[in-house]
Amino acid sequence: MQIKNALIITLTFLIVIIASCKNETKQIEILQQTHFDQDVINDLTAYKKLNDLVVEHMDTIIKFRKAQLNHSEEIEEFTFLHDNSKENSFIQKDINFDNVPEFILPKLDSAFYAIKKGKITGYSINRNGMIEMSVGHSFDEKHNSDIYQSLVWNAPENLPLKSTAKDTILDDEWRYIIHVIKRGNP
Repeated sequence: MQIKNALIITLTFLIVIIASCKNETKQIEILQQTHFDQDVINDLTAYKKLNDLVVEHMDTIIKFRKAQLNHSEEIEEFTFLHDNSKENSFIQKDINFDNVPEFILPKLDSAFYAIKKGKITGYSINRNGMIEMSVGHSFDEKHNSDIYQSLVWNAPENLPLKSTAKDTILDDEWRYIIHVIKRGNP
C-alpha cells in the first residue's frame, strides 16, 4: 500500500513538472517573438526627465506613502499607476493622487505628458532606490500569458532574470526588460 501511494505521489509530481516545463516553453517562445519597443528607446530622454523628478523627491514620496500604510516596513516597493485607457493622467484607485504629496503632482503630470501617449502606465520605487517604469503590457490570449515591458533605473548588477525574461542595457543607468508571465495556475 505504501509503495502504491508513493508511486501515485511520484506520478502526480512528474505530471506537474512536465506541465510546468511545457508552459515555460510557450512563455519562452512568446518572449522570443516580442521585440523591444524602439519608440520607448528613442524617447529615453522623456523617461529620464520623469525619473529625475522622482529621484529628486524620492525620500518625500516614500515618507508620504509610508505614512498612509499599515506595516509599511514590510513593503518592498511603492507603486504609482497611470490610467488604463493610456491617457497620460492618474487614475483614482488604491494608488492615486492621495499617494503623492500634492505639491509634486503638477510636476509629475507634466513629466507624464512629455512621454509619448500610451508609452507609460506607471512606475514603482523599490526600497533599494531602483525605479521601474512600466512602458508596455499586452496579453497573449492563446497561451494565457501577460507580456510586461519595463525601463529600470538603478538596477543592481545581479538583478535576477527568469528564463522567461530578457533585457538590454540602454546606458550605464538604464535597462529595458521584457518578461512573460502565465496567468493562473500552471
